[in-house]
Amino acid sequence: MTETRGAPPRCAVLVGAYGSGKTTLLEAMLHTAGAIQRPGSVDRGTALGDTSREARERHMSVEPNFAHTRFLDDSWAVIDCPGTVELAYDSRCALMAADMAVVVAEPDPAKAITLAPLFKFLDDNAIPHVLFINKMDKAGASVREVMAALQAVSARPLVLRQVPIRENERVTGYVDLVSERAYRYREGAPSDLVQMPETVAERESEAREAMLESLADLDDSLLSQLLDDVVPPPDELYSRLTEDVQRDLVVPVLLGSAASDNGVTRLWKALRHETPEPEAAAERLGAAAAAGESLITSVVKTLHQPQAGKLSIARIWQGAVKDGAQIAGQRAGLYRIHGGELSKLSSAAAGDLVALGRVEPLQTGDLIAGGQRVAEPAVA
Repeated sequence: MTETRGAPPRCAVLVGAYGSGKTTLLEAMLHTAGAIQRPGSVDRGTALGDTSREARERHMSVEPNFAHTRFLDDSWAVIDCPGTVELAYDSRCALMAADMAVVVAEPDPAKAITLAPLFKFLDDNAIPHVLFINKMDKAGASVREVMAALQAVSARPLVLRQVPIRENERVTGYVDLVSERAYRYREGAPSDLVQMPETVAERESEAREAMLESLADLDDSLLSQLLDDVVPPPDELYSRLTEDVQRDLVVPVLLGSAASDNGVTRLWKALRHETPEPEAAAERLGAAAAAGESLITSVVKTLHQPQAGKLSIARIWQGAVKDGAQIAGQRAGLYRIHGGELSKLSSAAAGDLVALGRVEPLQTGDLIAGGQRVAEPAVA
């Protein structure tokens, strides 16, 4: 197969603690993007990822799941990482190739501490990330309590972007704090724009003020505007948020329920607007320093499949590669892995996440320039 080229494909990596719902979120994202007709189930063993027997028997991810889709004409690779501590190395290797990380959390203050090592790794490596508080349809704790617990383990300011709308103790929608528009969830369909309920107006005003103060702490001109009681228009606020997120200065916080498709379209739109181009990740990795090289790529995972043999999952940072190209002294097969399916590619270019077949010298974490290994694994 050959890809239609437009803007460079970007890569989002889903990370979080075991049980937070990352694989369910992957299913919901693929469904919302139109890549699958209906979301699969982790419990029933019908998810696109988790194809190994061990994963399906345990009802949990035991290695990263790789998927590809398009959302509003943008190409995306999405990596769903296992959440157990024993498999943290896989998550860290995947994150080094991410343009944006999605940290998936449960709405339980007691579980926030489990994310402390993950937040530290993201900040130590300046990886932009968004926080998606999942399972809001079953939330017992208040958003304030959850935010306070999560902020205690994050060095970066958490900026709440939404407040929930509750009816009869159920979350039925949200108010966007930038646009101040209210939406009501519809399961399996886009949310409806509705009038902001009076019951949430006071909370929305408080949360919006807190959001503006967080942004003003990083922007003297915005601080001056707020001191003069001048509130920038939504477009200007979106622009400021995008810049701060891409520089890993703040962490936007979104709410939803992957199992019900709630908040998933909003997450996609945030990723689309706030995820930097692949050049930023390449520079962060030092992959942009090898000027003049025809091909620069890095290996994020090594797999062994019965039919295909050894597969090196790699992100291409510069140049292009064709099926049969010489890499590390061997002729590499070129594939795309999507769940449990492997499809042949004729070529791939910067931004693509590909599988390089039967290149024995390659190891997870390798940086390859000009077809040769130039750096060995550095992820701790």
